Amino acid sequence: MRILLAAKTMGVGGLERIVVGLARELQSRGHAVWVVSSGGELVDELRRGGTTHVAAPLEITSPIGVAQAARQIRRLIVEQRIDLVHSFSATASVAINLALRVRGADGLDGVRLVSSPMGLQNSPRELPVTTWLRNWFLALGAEQILVISPEIRRHLKRVGARKQALVDFNFVGLDVDVFKPTQPGSDDRESVRREFGFPGDAWLVSTIGALHPRKSHELFIEAAMTVSAAEPLARFLVIGDGELRSELQLLARARGLGDRLVFTGVRDDVARLLSATDVYVKPGVVEGFIGITVLEALGLAKPVVAFDTEDVKLALTDGETGLIVANGDATGLADRIVFLLRHPEVGLRLGDAGQRLVLERFDFGVLAGRLEEFYQGVLERPPALLL
Repeated sequence: MRILLAAKTMGVGGLERIVVGLARELQSRGHAVWVVSSGGELVDELRRGGTTHVAAPLEITSPIGVAQAARQIRRLIVEQRIDLVHSFSATASVAINLALRVRGADGLDGVRLVSSPMGLQNSPRELPVTTWLRNWFLALGAEQILVISPEIRRHLKRVGARKQALVDFNFVGLDVDVFKPTQPGSDDRESVRREFGFPGDAWLVSTIGALHPRKSHELFIEAAMTVSAAEPLARFLVIGDGELRSELQLLARARGLGDRLVFTGVRDDVARLLSATDVYVKPGVVEGFIGITVLEALGLAKPVVAFDTEDVKLALTDGETGLIVANGDATGLADRIVFLLRHPEVGLRLGDAGQRLVLERFDFGVLAGRLEEFYQGVLERPPALLL
């Protein structure tokens, strides 16, 4: 198959890392894969894996940008004889639909489009109409819509997607050979603490994600303040970068965290940082997909604490593979973190169970194989327009 994956950007984020992994796995199975996006830090990783990246202005801000992106995508589809396009972005779907509007044109007849909403709100304060429009556009023109969570399925039904178009299909996973516990004798724990100026016997609590409103890092910082008062040896890493960095740094200082909390910026050694972590926290409160960083922490047998969203429960069962706190309750989040720091045996049990779950259900190689079969099935069936 000749496959085009379309994303808004290839910045550092969970969706973008999934696209990198899918491209790599599909190519390893003998398929030709292209990725189109507006670019970002992970483009180099795509290219190192042998995937061709095509830059197009998919961070669309004007009708001119939409038209330009559509022309580039149309040219790519025709020149590379693309069989199937998989869109992960509403803006990409708009441009793709424009590109495919003349289905009988040379090189466009028979091209199939599937899509995957990878989240709902961009922030807890986003207007419902904005969320509705984004997911309507993403579903537009797709023959099949791969649904990765129950909340996304419910929302797609509200925007008018036909029930038979929705396919429950998880392709969120990780490379289990990369995210696995370090071998005995590894110095990750010591070297990470030394790098950030933390005491050698410090407890390390980490979170990973773009510093964006949808990630709710302010709740992590509020919890860190409470944890720090209860456990003076606790230290904190916020791994990632983004538009809210300055604002969050000011909040951390206002909460008196000082050098006990470090903003690391974007890192290419996430597995190393997680290996040194005692408790991993997912502070997001909006629905979306599981969160690849949760799976990475579980793959490394680390205990995870998260807020109570439907989607995180696809990987976390409270008291079995992680701990779940009432949504938005920073005090409750701090309480669960302190509990795990004071009861490391519980953390070991949760981490072991979480790692088994990842190996059974979230191995990227297995998931990509299932996606390959799904694509093949789409190409073998007569086309059907859904929205």
